Amino acid sequence: MLKVFVIDSAAARRAQVCRLLMDCRIHSEPFETVAEFAEHMPSQGLVLYCDERGDMAQLVEALEQRSWLPVIAYAHQPDIQRVVRAMQAGAASYVGFPIDPAEIMAEYGKLQGSFAARLAQRKRASTARRRLDTLSNRERQVLGCMLDYGTSKEIARYLGISPRTVEAHRANLMVRLDVRTATQAIRVAVEGGACGAAQAFASPSGRGGEGGNSPAPARVLQ
Repeated sequence: MLKVFVIDSAAARRAQVCRLLMDCRIHSEPFETVAEFAEHMPSQGLVLYCDERGDMAQLVEALEQRSWLPVIAYAHQPDIQRVVRAMQAGAASYVGFPIDPAEIMAEYGKLQGSFAARLAQRKRASTARRRLDTLSNRERQVLGCMLDYGTSKEIARYLGISPRTVEAHRANLMVRLDVRTATQAIRVAVEGGACGAAQAFASPSGRGGEGGNSPAPARVLQ
């Protein structure tokens, strides 16, 4: 059964929305604020949000950090600018008030397919970020170099360390990431949003003090 989480600061309006949903046999749970909702973050369902306090971005950020649910915003006779702002902040759809439960369900039906794909992607990204957080700084550096330079010899030259040390770091990071191949390790880096940041190592001390001439900048995962 679909659960609809109603976030509305006005008690009477919040109760009205929940009553309309329940009359159509749609389970609803009321919340006064985004902060209150965030304390009981569910793993699935639909959020109905009264767009009057300007904290849509806060709601979407909370959802992205701990879960991911589609948000349908509502307001009394919303103007175009308000709708655009809400959609830019992350709302999936927008309806007028009083709400029509049939319209809500129709909007949810339209969103399910695309949201299922986005939810799966976000779950993969969340898992990848958790794995990346287990890496040491040097392991992050080695993984970052794997994105641009394939072999341990080339990575060693860039980081100013020995190929044997690179191999040890590669072996460790693959265990931490729970992967078997370099391709799988790189996929975790990409899914976790860890590629693309760069930091220059200008001196041997900046590379961990393992000798050699100063290399070109190495890509570092953040």
